[in-house]
Amino acid sequence: MAKKIIELKNIVKAYGDNVVVKGMNLYVNDNEFMTFLGPSGCGKSTTLRMIGGFEGPDSGEIILNGEVVNNLPPYQRPINTVFQRYALFPHLSIFDNVAFGLRNYNRIFEELKSNVRRRHEAERKEIQRKLNSKSVTKEEKIELKAELRALKVKIDEEIYNEKQKLIEHRLEEVEKKYEKIIPELEALIEIEWNKDDEVKNAKKRINEINELIEEAVAGGASRSKTIKKYEAELKQLKSVAVWAELDRLEAELKQAHKDKADEIRSAKSLMMTKKQINEAVLQALKLVKLEGFEHRKIDTLSGGQQQRVAITRAVVNRPKILLLDEPLAALDLKLRQNMQYELKEMQRKLGITFIFVTHDQEEALTMSDTVVVMNNGYIQQIGTPEDIYNEPKNRFVANFIGESNIIRGEYVGPKKVKFMGQEFECVDENFTVGEECDVVIRPEDFDRVPLDVAKLVGTVESVVFKGVHFEICAIINGMEFVIHDYEVAHVGDKIGLSVDPYEIHLMKVEKES
Repeated sequence: MAKKIIELKNIVKAYGDNVVVKGMNLYVNDNEFMTFLGPSGCGKSTTLRMIGGFEGPDSGEIILNGEVVNNLPPYQRPINTVFQRYALFPHLSIFDNVAFGLRNYNRIFEELKSNVRRRHEAERKEIQRKLNSKSVTKEEKIELKAELRALKVKIDEEIYNEKQKLIEHRLEEVEKKYEKIIPELEALIEIEWNKDDEVKNAKKRINEINELIEEAVAGGASRSKTIKKYEAELKQLKSVAVWAELDRLEAELKQAHKDKADEIRSAKSLMMTKKQINEAVLQALKLVKLEGFEHRKIDTLSGGQQQRVAITRAVVNRPKILLLDEPLAALDLKLRQNMQYELKEMQRKLGITFIFVTHDQEEALTMSDTVVVMNNGYIQQIGTPEDIYNEPKNRFVANFIGESNIIRGEYVGPKKVKFMGQEFECVDENFTVGEECDVVIRPEDFDRVPLDVAKLVGTVESVVFKGVHFEICAIINGMEFVIHDYEVAHVGDKIGLSVDPYEIHLMKVEKES
């Protein structure tokens, strides 16, 4: 069973008299790609900002991994955000942009604090529930507030103690790691130092070979051929004579001491070492195909490359959740389409939760596991891209997701609906006989048939070539229908249409408010 990583309970958010999110209830599963889809002003970006901690709800609870985080600042949440304008640092190189979070965000300590707080979350909520009760007396309220303060002190003490234990454990790991490495290097260096006679003999033999070469050349031999004769021996002797192995071992020992000191500092601060940061940044840049770009400046990159840097900076420290607020809006069509597939592939490889905001239906359908359609502060429908497209819940969803022909009809059952004066078979059953319904037929679901067998006959009013198909507008009984077909039609033509039962979707008629 999928694990819930985020829950929104009865979330309300208003700016002055304008209520932009109205009683939202929603959960997001771990490792899910969820998209908030809707027109401008529907509340999707505000919801995203509340999850990220940049805005607080006026009422309701934001629950992250079982902990209410309404008052938790953004930097304490295991969440990163990619903004539409990228928000990159122009004075820093690509490497430094990506490394910024690793150098300034203590992910390990924040996770430790979250784990401790979560252990006491039920107790905190129970005290808060009692405190919010209308029946609580003034004396009881004072006592409950004291309990909350005491609980906070207890949590802070546990966080401190667990932090110290973690630091001690990490320091022990560093010592254990180097307790073999450094003595082994020192022993090898001692062996090299004891090779003094070997070094002297190597130098003596080199002088002998040089004399032999000069004698041979003086006797008329070729210098190059003579040198080649002794080439392998000279190479081996020179490596001994200059103590190449000693130099290498001493350099390795020096680096080991430096690495140990760096890891001790890292253990005490619970931060990553320089070496670990370097490896993480290079690995993340490889993920977005920006290898070799680490020393470039931001203003030398194209818009698509800058967007990749922004995404890399957001994912490099492995947040549990990545928020993306219309990050593809500024890209051209072709690049935007490419990035849609790359983002989905990146999410699959990283195994983290993506929450994406867009008003572009194609983006939502292309990338998402789950689509949340919003309008006017309310969730209209939640489902898979296929469900949202094929089974819209209401007129708004049917019209907003792709194109739809929506006709008022009557359910004459069983599995039969009447519209435009004709009866059609359908697959919907959750209606009573005689009930009004809205009939949804997608433009691509109509079939062109001969007029003598057609249930619907219309007159072509306009034809537009769309590349893959023709978009035909036809008038049937005074109503305009949109049809997508691979065969051309001409203005004024009569065309016959039929539709299969499984291509007809029925919706409940919405009551007028």
